[in-house]
Amino acid sequence: MRAFFPPLLPAMPEMLRFVDATSWALLLAMLCSLGLAALAGKFSWGRAASRDAAAEDDLKIVLGATLSLFGLLMGFTLSFAISGYNTRMSAEENEAIAIGNAFQWTAALDAGHQPQAQAMLQDYLSLRIRFFDTVDEGQRAQVRMESIRLQTRMWQLISKVAKASGDPQLGSALGASNALYVAQQKTMASWRRQIPGAAWAILMAFGLCSNFLIGYNSRGRPGGRALIFMVPVVTALTLFMIAEIDVPGKGIIHVVPDNLQAVRVTVENG
Repeated sequence: MRAFFPPLLPAMPEMLRFVDATSWALLLAMLCSLGLAALAGKFSWGRAASRDAAAEDDLKIVLGATLSLFGLLMGFTLSFAISGYNTRMSAEENEAIAIGNAFQWTAALDAGHQPQAQAMLQDYLSLRIRFFDTVDEGQRAQVRMESIRLQTRMWQLISKVAKASGDPQLGSALGASNALYVAQQKTMASWRRQIPGAAWAILMAFGLCSNFLIGYNSRGRPGGRALIFMVPVVTALTLFMIAEIDVPGKGIIHVVPDNLQAVRVTVENG
């Protein structure tokens, strides 16, 4: 335990830096609303309300069915969020492959233009790493536009050299430069939330109904107030985790440019 927590604790502020403000708001809203729904169910129709055996059996059936459907909905929603996260990871990997391939094709350029092209690629690689590491959306958009302009300049340089030399191999180098833009566009196509607002509304409605029924099932029983808050807390934390996975570029669980960093290490040590 002592060996595990010391490395973890210094990293906590850095991890919390990526948490989206919407996720914090969702966590607080769900904790309050689900907890109040459970309390409302517990104190409905008075503490000393009579408990009919047949009605209690029907209530347990409805509660079990509601909780089962709610669990399935959260599972499907989590799968959508993970699918979007995997797509963004694949996009980052494709960008690293495209940049590495472009570095290889710069060897086909003449000695006068090769250093310039490689310097542009190194700057482009740094911009793409900053794109994945930046939390602020405005800065990320600015970095993206800078990388597009730099990729365009590099494409113009290679096309100029290819026209002047007539070497057919430079056509492949030009294609490798164009692949940088294609890989970046695929990244932007995946840079969106997978879960629509309507799905969140349905999840919240199911959560409120489920917790109300849990509280209603415990009405008239002495104590147990702390116990009925367990499901609201677990549910709110689960939805918080789903929201964190779903948000692009942020969240405790976010895409880290490990492949791009690996390309940088390879280029610097090559």
